[in-house]
Amino acid sequence: MTEEPLKTLTRTSTARYTDRGSRFHAWAFPVMDMKDIETRRSGIAARYPDATHHCYAWRYNPFQPVEYAQDDGEPPGTAGLPILGVIKSAHLVNVLIIVVRYYGGTKLGKAGLIHAYREAAALSISIAEKRNLDRFIPISIQYPYDQENSIRELVSRFRMNADQEKYMENITMTLYCREKHASELTGILDHLAHLGVTYEPKPACFRPVGNGHLN
Repeated sequence: MTEEPLKTLTRTSTARYTDRGSRFHAWAFPVMDMKDIETRRSGIAARYPDATHHCYAWRYNPFQPVEYAQDDGEPPGTAGLPILGVIKSAHLVNVLIIVVRYYGGTKLGKAGLIHAYREAAALSISIAEKRNLDRFIPISIQYPYDQENSIRELVSRFRMNADQEKYMENITMTLYCREKHASELTGILDHLAHLGVTYEPKPACFRPVGNGHLN
């Protein structure tokens, strides 16, 4: 069975859910690290200081996902974990979901709370644009101008993105090659060394594919 690819969000999405008078406002944020998470969390807390609860869950680091869930005064396991379950079921990473609740006067019970927080979180990502993530090897490359056609042919063949392009005495740029193709690519670059082509692989990273990034 093929493992479901990890995904991330392209932008913030929001949703609302109501149950017996209680209003649940949900935000799904793309985040890169704890700094992003804290900035988003504190922003929502400052914007909605009168809310009854600010519950949330996050998951980041595609290489080794780190997770956290916060119930913020709701009965243990009825808010943060259902939100986190939505994130994991959708195979999302580098995502923070915050669900703010305004109490409506009627207790929902544990089962009702689990359902409400799960529904609010699920609605927030159901309308979000998502992109698959894949492992890439960044390769810093330098070459003379007379090798431009050869390098561009490789960029097209391996469906790579180029970044940080500089045209000085030589051409330099960073190529993002899918990890599964990196060995073949570097073997070809080795054969071009006598023509003045040099390169340096960097540590692997995860990048979105599709919608602007080559598949």
